[in-house]
Amino acid sequence: MRRTAEEAAQTKAALLEAALFQFAEHGVAATKLADVAQRAGLTRGAVYHHFTDKTALYAAVIANSWDSVTAPVWAVLDSDGPVEDRLREFLVAWLRRLREDRHFRALLTITLNASYGPDQPAGISDGRASKSYGLADWLQRLETFLAGKRDGAADGDGAGAGHRGTHADDPSGAAAGILAWLCGTALLAATDPDLLPPSDASGVALPLRGALP
Repeated sequence: MRRTAEEAAQTKAALLEAALFQFAEHGVAATKLADVAQRAGLTRGAVYHHFTDKTALYAAVIANSWDSVTAPVWAVLDSDGPVEDRLREFLVAWLRRLREDRHFRALLTITLNASYGPDQPAGISDGRASKSYGLADWLQRLETFLAGKRDGAADGDGAGAGHRGTHADDPSGAAAGILAWLCGTALLAATDPDLLPPSDASGVALPLRGALP
C-alpha cells in the first residue's frame, strides 16, 4: 500500500509538471487533458484519476507551484541588511529566475499571460480570483517592506538598524510601480528571455530609483 501511495504521488507530480509547461507553451484554452497525459508519458485515465477536469488541473498547478517556485525569490526581502540592498538583490534575483529557471518562467507565464475570454472552458475563469489574490499578496508584501515594517513591527533591531526604516515617500505607489515592473518583465520573459534587462545592478536601476527616495 505504501508503494502504491508513493507511485500515486509520483504520477500526480508528473502530471502537474507536464501541465505547467503545456499550459505555458500552448495556453490553457488550447490544452487538452490528452496532451498533458502524453507529455507526462501517462494515460488520459491517469489524469482523470487525480483531477476531475482541466479546471481542477489548472487550479492544482497554480496551488502546487505558486509558493514553492516563487518563495526563494521573495525570501531575499526577508534577509538582513539595508532596504536598498535587499530590494536590489530581490529584483536581480527575479530577473535571473526569469532567465534561468524554466519552472519560474512557466508559472509566471500561465498566471500573468493567461486570457479569460469567452473561449475559455467553463470554470477556468475562476483562475482570475487566484491570480488576483496572488498579485494582491505580492503588492502587500512590497508595501510592508517599503514601509520599513516586518511582521507588523517596525524595523530597527539587529543588523541593518538605521537602514530598514528607509522607505519611499509613498510606499503604496512605490509598491505598485515595482509590481508593474515584475509583471512586465515576466511578460517579456514569456515572449523571449533575451528581451529582459541585464540580470545585474544596471538592469534594476530604474525600478530601484523609482521605489526609494
